[in-house]
Amino acid sequence: MGAQSADTVIFDLDGVLLRGDAFGLFMRRVGFAGARLPLAVVLLLLLAPVIAVPSLRPRAARWLSRIGLAGRDADRLQAELGRFGASLAAEPGRVIAPGVRTIRAHLGAGDRVIVATACEHTLARALLDAIGLAEVELVASHIRGPKLIVHNHGATKLAQLAAHGVAPPWRVAYSDSLSDLPLLGGAEQAVLVNATARQAARARQLLGARLRTVTFGAGVPPPRA
Repeated sequence: MGAQSADTVIFDLDGVLLRGDAFGLFMRRVGFAGARLPLAVVLLLLLAPVIAVPSLRPRAARWLSRIGLAGRDADRLQAELGRFGASLAAEPGRVIAPGVRTIRAHLGAGDRVIVATACEHTLARALLDAIGLAEVELVASHIRGPKLIVHNHGATKLAQLAAHGVAPPWRVAYSDSLSDLPLLGGAEQAVLVNATARQAARARQLLGARLRTVTFGAGVPPPRA
């Protein structure tokens, strides 16, 4: 499997290709829109202690998605996710152009490029297609109706990539989040995007000389969520 991954490059989505949390934006604008907005506020207050603990965040995400999407027909929900992904791509300042250019450079060099993200699959696929990255492979979270079946976050990305036929070591991995340290740890070269000094120091403790930091310019600020 290692030989198969020799020319594989893996990118996170949120914070590397897109400013903001794509699925979080969907939940705020669609899932908890209108009459459900007060419910969202109450849930966030109640779940704040859980969200503050990194190991418990996947469980909180499952609760929020299930409650926010309850009552939606599965086909309608998939259509909404697809439309929302395409609409995000069109928002001024939302797409991180240097990240997209970096992917295209890897594709031009003949690398196999995979986006591994905690974002929901239909939403992420629509977004990638809309920004001209239809040829990029995707390993993402999955929902069935309102239920989050696979939350592709943290170490789960390694298991999902393995199911996709990709095992470490991969050549390069890009992420802006320390939750992706397992993913970055599987790379021959790990790239931390827009990292603070504290994030970089912590990542370097694990990754040593394999770590590189890059800044994908601020550009135009995204619209308010």
